[in-house]
Amino acid sequence: ALSGISVGTAAGNAVAQTAQTTKPAVPPLDDELKGRIVNVAVIGLGTRGKEIVSNLSRMTAKYVNIAYICDNFTAPAFVRRAQAIAPAAKFEPDYKKVLADPSVEGVFIATPSHKHKEIAVAALKAGKHVYLEAPLSNSISELNEIYDAASSAKGVFQPGLQVRCNGQAIHVKDFVDSGSLGKLGGARAQHHVRNSWKLGWPTPERESDLNWRLNKDTSLGLVGEIGIHQMDTASWYFKQLPIAVQGFGRVVEYKDGRTVPDTVQLVLEYPNGVKFFYDSTLVNSFEGDYELFYGSVSAIMLRDQRAWMFKEGDAELVGWEVFARKDGYKIGIPENNSGLQVGSGIALVANATKQLATGKTDLVNDPNSTSLYQANRVFCNSIRLGKPATAKEPTVNHPNPKIAPGIKEGYNATVVAIKAAEAAATNTRIEFDKSWFKV
Repeated sequence: ALSGISVGTAAGNAVAQTAQTTKPAVPPLDDELKGRIVNVAVIGLGTRGKEIVSNLSRMTAKYVNIAYICDNFTAPAFVRRAQAIAPAAKFEPDYKKVLADPSVEGVFIATPSHKHKEIAVAALKAGKHVYLEAPLSNSISELNEIYDAASSAKGVFQPGLQVRCNGQAIHVKDFVDSGSLGKLGGARAQHHVRNSWKLGWPTPERESDLNWRLNKDTSLGLVGEIGIHQMDTASWYFKQLPIAVQGFGRVVEYKDGRTVPDTVQLVLEYPNGVKFFYDSTLVNSFEGDYELFYGSVSAIMLRDQRAWMFKEGDAELVGWEVFARKDGYKIGIPENNSGLQVGSGIALVANATKQLATGKTDLVNDPNSTSLYQANRVFCNSIRLGKPATAKEPTVNHPNPKIAPGIKEGYNATVVAIKAAEAAATNTRIEFDKSWFKV
């Protein structure tokens, strides 16, 4: 039997106490850099670029200024929607002109991944701080060019591994690190959404460009565009890189000429015998997205800004459980909370202590503060500081906080994604060579 434990109000346990004293991902503006506005540009105005523009526009005007929005796919609708969000930003279709402006300190690159290398290397050589979406590239050779440029650059390089900047994910990792799961059994994750990814356009050439994610020559498909984040979370939590991957992939439904699978399954093997199972599909939406880590004492499920601990009924109590609030958890479709009731659990709230101090009793995470939003803020703060910012401020229990991910983390995660995509495309098992990674 499983019982869910809330640690939102837990006390008396060092792990719980550590988790509750976690502060927001970015230091407040009333520090020594108060009033320091960073000037940035967003290159690539597709779905992810629009999200980044939206995130930056939600930050105070005293914190960041969007100087440029840039995309050479000058579709009026793309430009209009970005300008509607950031009306003061100048639209410039040529990224080279953006990089030539000395007032631009940092750039967010959200172009199709096969176009990353050219722009990222140019931006780094121009002395800009660079936020590059993941995967960093679709090929090992181009990935190495990005690595060399980032390693020798003076500016900050932050890969788009946004989960590593997510206060909720860091909070959950505290429990994993502390041994709260017991003897680690394994982990699994999934991305289920019914969506063809197919976009229409009046002209065939433009439509082909727009649907770059469906072409194996320009995209790693589901594994690279989505799975990289969930696989990287597993490697981050396990503190190890995988040693092998078995992949399975096929086109189940959307037989429209695409050359990447619409459904994939992966088994990543780690040195300690632990396995991470990954399932991603565009065919069905059941249960959406989650990551689940389980052991002999408990299991923890993470859904971006929400997480639950499910403790085994025969597990030894350590004291703080009596203070924990329990709540229902359903397996089903997360958007409307419908589905089968399977137990009780509650969000492992990352900033519970701060909320309790304000008199709150219904402890929740900000649903609008997504992983991407937090990663975007961490990058802006890195520009302000001139060095990689912390993803979590120091506390008594964390004198050396986690630094925002850098080129090595981005490089290694991309290598895993490239090889995992290859395994899924060929339905084979691939062993990782240690020399493939930067350690």
